[in-house]
Amino acid sequence: MEKMIDLLLKRRLIIYLSTLLIVIAGLGSLYSFNIELLPKTNLPQISVRVSGAALPPEEMEEKVTNPIEQELRTVAGITDYTSRTGTGFSQIMITAEGSQGEKVKQEVQTIVNRLRNGFPQGIDQVDITQMNLGDEQLIDFALVGADPQALLQIAHTTIRNKIKAVPGVKAVDVMERSIGNEITITLDPDRIAVYGMTVSRVMEQLQMMNGKQAVGMIENTGFDTVVMVDGSIKSVHQLTSVLIETPMGAVPLHTLATIQDNRGKISDSVGMTNGQVLVQISVTRGAGTDLIETQRQVEQAVKEVVDASNGQYEAKVMFEGGSFIENAVGNLSRDVMIGGLLAVLILLVFLRNWQVTLVIATTLPLSAFMTFIAMKVAGYHIDLVTLVSLSLCVGLVVDAAIVMLESIYQFREKGETLHSAIVKGSKEVFTPILTSQLTLIVVFLPLLFADFEDWLKPILHTIAFTVTSTIVASTIAAYFFVPVFAQRFLKHDKGSALKAGEGTKQLTVVGWFYRLLQMALRHRVKTVLVAVVLFIGVMMLAPFIKMGENLNPYENLMQAEIRMPSGFTVEMTKQAGLEAEESLRQIADVQDVFFFASEEMAQFYISLVGKKQRQHSKEELTKAINERLSRVTYVERVSTTFGGSGEDAPIQINVIGEDLETSREIAGDIEKLLATVPGVINIRNDYDQGKEKLTLIPDQEKMLRLGVDQRSLLGQLGMILGDQVVTKMTMNGMEVDVVAKLPEAWMKHPDQLRSLMITTATGAQVRLAELGEIQHGKSPVVLKHEKGDRLLTVSAELLGTDLGSSGRAIKEKLSTLAAVPGHKVEIAGKLKEQTANMTQALFVFLAVVAIIYVILVTQFGRLSHPFIILLTIPMALVGVVIGFLLTRRTLGEMAMIGVIMLVGIVVSNAILLIDRINLLRRRGYQLNEAILQGTKDRVRPVLMTKLTAILGMLPMALGLSEGSDLQTTLATAVIGGLITHTMVTLVLVPVLYSLFEGRKEKRSQKRREKWETEAISIR
Repeated sequence: MEKMIDLLLKRRLIIYLSTLLIVIAGLGSLYSFNIELLPKTNLPQISVRVSGAALPPEEMEEKVTNPIEQELRTVAGITDYTSRTGTGFSQIMITAEGSQGEKVKQEVQTIVNRLRNGFPQGIDQVDITQMNLGDEQLIDFALVGADPQALLQIAHTTIRNKIKAVPGVKAVDVMERSIGNEITITLDPDRIAVYGMTVSRVMEQLQMMNGKQAVGMIENTGFDTVVMVDGSIKSVHQLTSVLIETPMGAVPLHTLATIQDNRGKISDSVGMTNGQVLVQISVTRGAGTDLIETQRQVEQAVKEVVDASNGQYEAKVMFEGGSFIENAVGNLSRDVMIGGLLAVLILLVFLRNWQVTLVIATTLPLSAFMTFIAMKVAGYHIDLVTLVSLSLCVGLVVDAAIVMLESIYQFREKGETLHSAIVKGSKEVFTPILTSQLTLIVVFLPLLFADFEDWLKPILHTIAFTVTSTIVASTIAAYFFVPVFAQRFLKHDKGSALKAGEGTKQLTVVGWFYRLLQMALRHRVKTVLVAVVLFIGVMMLAPFIKMGENLNPYENLMQAEIRMPSGFTVEMTKQAGLEAEESLRQIADVQDVFFFASEEMAQFYISLVGKKQRQHSKEELTKAINERLSRVTYVERVSTTFGGSGEDAPIQINVIGEDLETSREIAGDIEKLLATVPGVINIRNDYDQGKEKLTLIPDQEKMLRLGVDQRSLLGQLGMILGDQVVTKMTMNGMEVDVVAKLPEAWMKHPDQLRSLMITTATGAQVRLAELGEIQHGKSPVVLKHEKGDRLLTVSAELLGTDLGSSGRAIKEKLSTLAAVPGHKVEIAGKLKEQTANMTQALFVFLAVVAIIYVILVTQFGRLSHPFIILLTIPMALVGVVIGFLLTRRTLGEMAMIGVIMLVGIVVSNAILLIDRINLLRRRGYQLNEAILQGTKDRVRPVLMTKLTAILGMLPMALGLSEGSDLQTTLATAVIGGLITHTMVTLVLVPVLYSLFEGRKEKRSQKRREKWETEAISIR
């Protein structure tokens, strides 16, 4: 070590050049980062959605869901899968093991492609996607103002094309759920019969119209000419004149049907804001593009189009992440800088010497630049998680530099030359600094390998990498740069600056701790008992801490849903939505409201003002919105969620069993139990009475005798009963569906279905009732599976309570539920996740303590001294509990990370303290003398390092601006633990050391006396 320091001091130009290169590379890395909300990571969840045909849930379950689930059982690497099957769709969510997501996705694609030929006719869309953290959704606009058809036209053409031209835009989707975009052909069965035709034959001819085809080629010397027949339809008028061949001759389509242009008209749902119909435009960005810059260009492009319309329409922002992320990242960056300035200020207050402060302060930007370089090399970007990690490290990066410089100055105060003081001081603290820094790093090893929820792992990995890089960088700065900078900045120092800089206040602080320690050493047992009583007393208050999740970074958006009575039409639900919107806009913190109304349900997107302008907390806002929505006329059920992800309800309980009726009864019992738990609101289950169902049981003998095969029967029924997209037209640059259907009043009663005429192979007509038996029944709206078993989910939300206390009450209530054969009840969702995460956190905590103990044993070469250090860790937990009780914050995943990190942080100063006491004892000090002097020597560096850490994280803990919810609980845990453990380090550690070593000295003294007695007796 001495040779290395000598070499650095002699070749300090290398360090200066290295500093310059690090600054240049660090700045280059910093300005090249993209800005994101969260780290972009593929998750091991795969979504499979199969849709297209208007088939009932049971048939979709039998012919799509079940075959896929049967194959999934044979795929290695799948841990779980659930499914939802409804009319015309089947959606399966698959969870793979850890890093197997991409491999499982490929196997699932192979399975679905193989099974696709066996899917029912009409299935035309299969989407297989892998979920990710930090998605590519950029911004959603609500286009309002002009007439609906014009809005749709502008959205599909001018605006869509303008946005697609922006660099970095991946896709622009115009949502047509508010406004119809189709031309409807309503066939008249009676007129069709007059012309000797059937509905199915007319449908077949309609499907063949609107064609364009090359029929041949005229060959000439040197060139060829292609001959085409263009029968494409370009207008509604042209469509009405299409000729239909009948036994009585060709007739125009308008003779057999009514053609209606429904473009721009309300479809089966409607989106509205401020009483105006809206068209939603959703924009996604490409991978690797900067979110803020891309969004800024998209907004500018839309603004140019809107400005050119002279006020005919307006584009409102429904959802966007850019401004929130920009504010959040800006605020967090500001907090990092404020924390750094506060840390430097603490150094200046304690050292009273700007030159000494400057030496230590240089390690802050230097460590930050080295961290930026590491992040760039590893492919990370600037996001809320990396900034939280950097904020956490602001006060920690100077720890090693403070200890190094303190050691150097101790030798200067003894009269050593500056060069000699640097060499000896650096050598003396080399090992303890390495050990203390290593303990900060190793806490992340168990975190990386623990079985946390999949969405949490990328966040943990990002924090682990960023903090580890920063700690390694600060260690490099302390070892290689501080000695050289000390020689440069302190060369005119006479060795008294630090001593003179202590000042009256510092001497008072040191003297106060010195007297406190003397008193504690006189009453060692009492001191330990006080600590034990304090720990037990505070831990008894731990159950009063609020528990739950606090990882949703979106703070400016709420989503809500209202359910209306069965039979409510779109128009009736729209009126309820307008009433709800008017009520919600009266809340001061609500900035804008958008809603989509369909039959029996309306979904609301509620944008909020910025956090600084809000008058209410999240809980108060949730309560106000729930109350207002519940008062809307005819509303049966309300659900709300805070954030832009539309996440599931916090309380979910699954009822698993094949008999849906029995599951419904069990779900009803669970709902009654949940209603008795305080704070549990909006209780519901996803069972629906379903729709009336008519099932045809074909008689194979009759069908064979009458000349009707099953495929022809299915095809004719599908054409007659369902809306059929017979072709597509391009009009004014937009693709428009041409839909053929029968009049709504034509098929209202089962007797009408029985009288339906089916065409046989010979062209004859037979009644449907002659082909089989028609049975009555009910068809469920949605069928859900978990690993192939049917399930029903009871959901609820929380208000005025937390997930931990409500979860304990719910588990207690469920234990009283009577067991039903063939059915089981399981806790799911966030409640299950919280239990699993907290269990894993406990295992990680114990693993961290064990690893640190091994490192300390290696450092001290004995078992007792590491044990003394570990005995003080519970006292850090005292500060954590007090911190959360005082702030009333929720202890969730980020706080859990803070507690685990706290273990590595708090032991570092205890290591340096015990190492100093051991060093003084090796120099001949008596036990008590070494303890008192060693602690006195370490009061100043301990207070400096811990106060810099606390003040460095203080802006994070205050949480006054956007994006702060992600880091406030982490900072609360660390700051609370540091405050209490600092007192422990300077009082309890010396007392425990005195007890252990005092007893050891007594045993040694007795052995020496025994040996002396035996030696005398021998003589």
